[in-house]
Amino acid sequence: MQSQSALDRFKSVHDALQQDRRWWRDATRLRYAAMAAIMCEGSGTSVAHGIRKMGDDLKKEFPWYWGVNPNIQFVVGTLLLLQRDSAKRFINELIRVRKLFREQRLHRALQFELLAVLILRIKAEGRTISRGTVRQFKAIYDEMKKHHRFLTGPDDFPACALLTGQSGTPQTIGEGIEAIYDQLHDSKFSKGNPLQTAANIMYLAPGRTRDVVGRATALRNEFRSNNVRINQRDYDEVAILSMLQLPAWKVVARVLDLRDELVSVRPKINKLLRFDLAVGIAFADFAAGVAESQPLGGAKILLDVQAMLAAQAAAMAAGAAAAAAAT
Repeated sequence: MQSQSALDRFKSVHDALQQDRRWWRDATRLRYAAMAAIMCEGSGTSVAHGIRKMGDDLKKEFPWYWGVNPNIQFVVGTLLLLQRDSAKRFINELIRVRKLFREQRLHRALQFELLAVLILRIKAEGRTISRGTVRQFKAIYDEMKKHHRFLTGPDDFPACALLTGQSGTPQTIGEGIEAIYDQLHDSKFSKGNPLQTAANIMYLAPGRTRDVVGRATALRNEFRSNNVRINQRDYDEVAILSMLQLPAWKVVARVLDLRDELVSVRPKINKLLRFDLAVGIAFADFAAGVAESQPLGGAKILLDVQAMLAAQAAAMAAGAAAAAAAT
């Protein structure tokens, strides 16, 4: 990252993206794109221009009948820009790998397949994704399914992609994730799909299982002591922060300071979104001070993917609210 702090970097890209936003369009995707673009090189203006151009390129390349959500497209474009990839090359690879997914009898779920292929492509540094990689992806998914038949589904594809290539057999990975899941539950985290997502993320964290779970528990407790209630929707944020081998008080203090500083950003950001963005910006700030490592890099990718899903959820909620108001 450049000499700017992660917050200053976020603001410079965000403000540049806002300059040509049409007033009727939701600003949520711009916020998540700006967070994903923190590591992009160049001025805020040049990065914003690159994001919009990549978004336009993706719009041209996506088959119209896929119906990919514009918010997903926008943040995918940001990550392609960061990787210096092209829309055409990515879409061609997505089409090819989806055929490999069909060979492995994986569910059709375009949104999650798109995100999984994006992660696999980033991990492969733009090289062709092999059949062997896809077989390992499927084996990890099957292991997840063995432990949680009804929880595991296409929404776990992005995590499977990030876990593909990790040391150990798919069985070892599945058992490791399950151990984290069980220990989190023992630490009073509620069972369910959000906890499985958190366990998937935390498998990538450095340290022994009990140490990783201990960090997540300490973070949750520190947030609570600062009057921030951690619900199931926040489990993935806690999981991401547990990647950092830092005292809970230090991490939480930074997140809450950032959340307060984001109050000044316009258009106004709601409290829940400010928390999500503060976690991402804090993670980027802390990770910049650590020697580059695959676990932290992988966590940032998954954080951006989670941002895409949140952006889509926000757009769907806004659409539902508008429909209800019209009725």
